[in-house]
Amino acid sequence: MSHDGTYVFKRADSAAEFEQIHALNYATFVREIPQHDDPGDGRLVDKFHDKNLYFVALRGERVVGMLSLHDQPPFSIASRLPDPALLCGPGIRPLEVRLLAIRPDERASSVFGGLAWSVLQHVRHSGHTHLFISGFEDRLSLYAGLGFEAIGPAVGPAESRFVPMCMSVSRMEDLHARAAG
Repeated sequence: MSHDGTYVFKRADSAAEFEQIHALNYATFVREIPQHDDPGDGRLVDKFHDKNLYFVALRGERVVGMLSLHDQPPFSIASRLPDPALLCGPGIRPLEVRLLAIRPDERASSVFGGLAWSVLQHVRHSGHTHLFISGFEDRLSLYAGLGFEAIGPAVGPAESRFVPMCMSVSRMEDLHARAAG
């Protein structure tokens, strides 16, 4: 757990936090970015929920941001890769970053940085070697600025094309050290 004065960043661990995560996912991935059909109950539970690890940003008791990840096959990115064997290559211990959602009124804040810091702290102790994401094609420059590199072509329908991307944990460490120094 860490604090920055306004927010608390931690691993989600309560039923109330998980319900807020589902509501935030609904607001983000059903309403704002219509990737999923509306289930009709104001919540969206990720298909990998049972194996996800969630980090949250709290303002008081309210979840204002979340990032989910997991390290257990199957990986959703596998279907977007020209060669899914990349995920289990020699020396690779993958960690898939599944979802990132931040309330619109909290996006111009330290929420993303705090969530990224939480992931960095996690990978420092977990032994993972690479982070994998499925990045929106229209946001490639954002992901590249964070240190991710494309590892395959964009796939999917025109309105929501994804690019499989990767970043080594050592690169993540180097970028953090440069930013801090």
